[in-house]
Amino acid sequence: MNRERFRFLACSHLESDLLIGVPHTRFSGEMEQTALQELKRMRKLLEAHGKTHPGFFTSLEPLPDPPIDLSSGTPAVPAEVLAMLRCGRATGTGPMSCVAGLFAERVGSLLASEYGLEEVLVENGGDLFIMNQSPVTAVIHAGASPLSGNLGLVIPKGSWGICTSSGTVGHSFSYGTADAVTVVSGEAPLADAWATALANLVSAPEDIDMVMEKVSHIPEILGCVVILGDRIGIRGRFELKPLS
Repeated sequence: MNRERFRFLACSHLESDLLIGVPHTRFSGEMEQTALQELKRMRKLLEAHGKTHPGFFTSLEPLPDPPIDLSSGTPAVPAEVLAMLRCGRATGTGPMSCVAGLFAERVGSLLASEYGLEEVLVENGGDLFIMNQSPVTAVIHAGASPLSGNLGLVIPKGSWGICTSSGTVGHSFSYGTADAVTVVSGEAPLADAWATALANLVSAPEDIDMVMEKVSHIPEILGCVVILGDRIGIRGRFELKPLS
């Protein structure tokens, strides 16, 4: 983490453990409370939905479209739930595949709006939402792979989701055995869901080429790195540079 560029604060609530970076000159002592309240709001919202839709938390497959509220003509679920359902359907995964990216993006966007931030980053269990005005380098961590921590994606100015799924690191379920599948997209929840979906497909070195071919046909994936042991596949618009 670049501590010269960002001042960092931590914010945790139940399973969510955020590391938030903001420019030193824009830091406010109220930011942690703002982030915490947003975490609690989203957690409460999802728990309420899960009580009436039990499969929402456990399904590993996409769930059906939500019903339409006839009085408003809009889906009868909160926007956060709708986003999770859409990401699941886009990637062939369950709605919880994107929850870390969603929480990171919602907290980061709220902080940017509330405090007039042009730059902010929120890391949530290895999944990252970032708004940056100049390039940043996102380091790729890949467990026991010799490539872990030795490569970084150069991310230009913009708003990005940079999310990683692994079959060898962490507690999240994966059908695959990749040390890391990192996806960059314009939306953090979508990057999170696609990282999960693609990591499920990697169980052997020969699967890397297949995933790279698949990625080439998914326009919302702007960059992808797959690492399995000492093997790597790279696709997309971003520079991958070695780190000393």
